[in-house]
Formats: sequence, C-alpha cells, structure tokens
Amino acid sequence: MQPHEILACIELALYVGILGPATFCTVYYLFKRQTAWLYLQAFTTASSGVQIAAQILYQIALGPLMSATLSFINISPSTTEDGKAGPAYSPLAPSNGSSISSLILRLVHPVIIVGLVMGIIGGIDRMPDSSTGAINPDKYDRGATLSKVSAAMFLIAFAAIVFGVMRLWKHRKSLTTVSYYIITGMPIILPLLFLRILYSLLNAANLDTSGRTGHTTRFNIMTGSWAIYFIMGFIPQAIMITIYVGCGVLAYMKIRRGRRM
Repeated sequence: MQPHEILACIELALYVGILGPATFCTVYYLFKRQTAWLYLQAFTTASSGVQIAAQILYQIALGPLMSATLSFINISPSTTEDGKAGPAYSPLAPSNGSSISSLILRLVHPVIIVGLVMGIIGGIDRMPDSSTGAINPDKYDRGATLSKVSAAMFLIAFAAIVFGVMRLWKHRKSLTTVSYYIITGMPIILPLLFLRILYSLLNAANLDTSGRTGHTTRFNIMTGSWAIYFIMGFIPQAIMITIYVGCGVLAYMKIRRGRRM
C-alpha cells in the first residue's frame, strides 16, 4: 500500500472508533442546549467518509470543526450541571444578548457557512466530468478561486475564535465543567486548528489554473507529500477531536460522581 492509502486507513479507523463517544457526547450535551456538539458530530461523520470523495470531504470536514470550536467559546445562556436552565455564565454571551463580543462571534458563523459552501462548490467544479472524465478548464479555474476564498474565510473565522478565547480565558473557572475543560485546552487546540487551516490555504493557493501552472503539489491531499499531510492535516484533526470528546466524557464522569468545579 502507498503511504497515502495507509494514512487514509488509519484516519478512517480513528474516526470510526471515536464516532461512538462523539455520538454519546452529542446526545448528552444536546439536552443541555450545547449545540456545538452537533457540529463536532458532523465533523466526525464527514471525516469517517474520507474515502468517498477526499478532496470535497476534506473541505467539508473543516467547516463543522470550525463551527464547533466557535460554538464552544461563544457560549449561550447557561445551564446548570443537571441540565436545568440557569443564569448566563459566559461574559461573551449574557442572557440579555447585548454583548458586543457575542454579536461579533455570532456573525462569524455565517462566514464559516459561506466558506464551507464555497469549498464544496470549488471541489465539485474541479472534479472531472462524470460521463467523459474530462476537466472543464473554466469550471476548474472557478473552483480553484472559490477554494482560495473558502480557505481565506476560514482564516478570518480563526482570528475571531482567538479573540473569543482571549476574552473568555480569565473567566473560565466560572463556566460549567465541560466548558472549563474545553477552554483550558484551547492553548493546545488553537495552534493545531491554525495548522489545519494553513494546510487548506496552502493547498488552495497552489492549485494550477489555465493561466498559472507549475505550482507545487506537495500540499495536495491526494497526490502531495504524505508527510506534510500527516503533520499539518491528520495530526491536528486527530488531536483536536480527541481533546473535545475527551473533555465531554471526563466532564460527564465528574458530574456523575457528584463533584463540581
């Protein structure tokens, strides 16, 4: 087997293995109105299907991962550990919804969604025709442009996420257990998320078009360097999803034991 095929098998096994715990966290925390876990579930599901259409799914998976991270830090009105409604516990999202910081972060969600849609369309436009196997140069050029814009929009969303973490950091001990765990893990998560976005940005920036050719293919997920993908793509995603799901499971276990932050 080629290195890319081996990595694809390892990645598929990882996400299939973590799908169970991720689904448990989604169901458990969804009843506590923590919708970030829905995005994380979508990311895990999309990543487990990487063999189907890798170029498109790779872009799709980044959108839910960004949305999950944004939702984890843009916390809406609080619930207590037993799931009952309580006062707002995030300085970014008070119950009256008047926080400028919260408004800024909520406006980032449409940026991520638009970036995701552009990435999907860009990936489709760059695919060969299903009947002839030929690539339409005009559609391919448009797809390359949309992929670049998509990666740039994710980078803008990342800057907003960093802003949210900086504002929330000093208040993290006032959060519920799972939110405290996740925010505490952000110094590890943020550099990994940036590395993952940078890989997508380099991939999009080096796409050949009819007017510009000769770009490096090292950042192509299918034909590029497997070592670069392993370091900038696979490892960041694997660690981030493991941290998120691990925080969810550990918080659940702590709550079940009756200990509070």
